[in-house]
Amino acid sequence: MCIRDSLKTQGFFYLPIVDFAFYKGCMPLMSGYQFRVHYDRHHRAYVDKLNAMVEGTKYYGMHLDELIHSTKDDPAQQGLFNNAAQHYNHMFFWKSIEPHGTNMPPDLLAAVVAQYGSLDKFQAAFTDAAMKLFGSGWVYWVYDLKAQQFDLVSYSNAGCPLSDINLVPLITCDVWEHAYYIDYENNRSKYVGKFFDVVDYHWAERNWKRGRGEKYDEMNYR
Repeated sequence: MCIRDSLKTQGFFYLPIVDFAFYKGCMPLMSGYQFRVHYDRHHRAYVDKLNAMVEGTKYYGMHLDELIHSTKDDPAQQGLFNNAAQHYNHMFFWKSIEPHGTNMPPDLLAAVVAQYGSLDKFQAAFTDAAMKLFGSGWVYWVYDLKAQQFDLVSYSNAGCPLSDINLVPLITCDVWEHAYYIDYENNRSKYVGKFFDVVDYHWAERNWKRGRGEKYDEMNYR
């Protein structure tokens, strides 16, 4: 089944439309083939399982964030949480990247320098977190509303920042092996080393400013 036909058969939850020509990949991080397999096989599998699991239950019709909150502490709904959280994680990942990335906007850069010392030091800390995460999972750069500062949070498997209302997710990197095995085999270091070449820092700033209740005008830097 081609992607166009498969889009017509989705249930309540569905694959998001990616903001760029994903069939060309997200260079220089992901080739077109790697992206297509990741998006149309792995992400789709979570969506299909999620739709099957909510059909005919009280969870059908819930917004994704509400569904995640409702199942995160319920052992009986672990499978439902896993698929819902993985759907969210992947959607956020696609929004965190774009081909060849962007520069960090001035306001966000000033805040990063104030906390980390420099952009390079922030990226080094993020890379270190991604390399130290054992097994599969996600590394999120978040803004902690309670602490009023940035933080790096590593989640194993389907862990998700929506489980903590104090955290505003800014960007994420998928470090499940299916995110890079075609292009890099098992070389996570090489994959993570190219992540910042595709980060969309405008997406990060939008979430940061809106999470803090500040006005954000995306036309400032476009």
